[in-house]
Amino acid sequence: MIEKANIKIETIKYSKDGITRKYIQSTNDNFKIETLYVDYINKHIICFSTQVGCNLGCKFCYNGLKHNFKRNLTAEEISMQIENIIKKENPKSNKPILFSAMGIGEPLLNYDNLIKSFNYLNDKYPNNKFALATTGISLENILKLAQDLKNIKFKLTISLHSADQVKRNSLMPINTNLTTLVNIVKKYKKISKKEVEWNYVLFDGINDTTNDAKLLSELLGKNEFIKINKFNKVADSNLIESKNINLFISELKKNGMQVEYYETNGSDINGACGQMISE
Repeated sequence: MIEKANIKIETIKYSKDGITRKYIQSTNDNFKIETLYVDYINKHIICFSTQVGCNLGCKFCYNGLKHNFKRNLTAEEISMQIENIIKKENPKSNKPILFSAMGIGEPLLNYDNLIKSFNYLNDKYPNNKFALATTGISLENILKLAQDLKNIKFKLTISLHSADQVKRNSLMPINTNLTTLVNIVKKYKKISKKEVEWNYVLFDGINDTTNDAKLLSELLGKNEFIKINKFNKVADSNLIESKNINLFISELKKNGMQVEYYETNGSDINGACGQMISE
């Protein structure tokens, strides 16, 4: 049983696309977190936060650039953050809800609270889906997911952004060995029998050449699924959107990979990937 936490909606920002809203919510100790809601074609998406700020230092994320981590959200705060939006939006039951831990923070660094909230939400809102995106900073917790979420409809996403160790460390200074990460993910897939999605944001002149694509294909292997994301401009970041998206995708497909290009919703309200703010 999860007790109610004191999370309150402060402001709602509306995207010009008509389907996306960003909720700014406040905790009992006056921190601000953000949550995105998208009334998508075939599902409702609630992209929620797991931490107040983040200290990982990723160069394409507002919170990473600010090194503004304050604390983990409790399981109660994670759950009420989401339930506030369900109450406000009243999502129609003819489409599933995707509860996505892809907002502010590294979910696997708040593992116990995340799993507790997932189980609570799965019990209260059955027949829906769950997802999380991780940098791969906690290899042990990736494997734990296979057991702890075995009865939940769940998709794991790994934020990769380069198959070159030096480049990746410069973009995401977490120093997880890439070969080890790939082997852990293979083990997770074998144990869990669940899908894994690799995520790759293209930055101009950094990780977007045909050679970068070849290295990525060699690292992951044929038939792996990867989602290529457009970079959403973040304040204080000197990175810019790639001009070689089509060429990069073409090279991946030539090397036998399954590729999807995706633009996240809410960039006009600073609600897309990397843009959400915690204060």
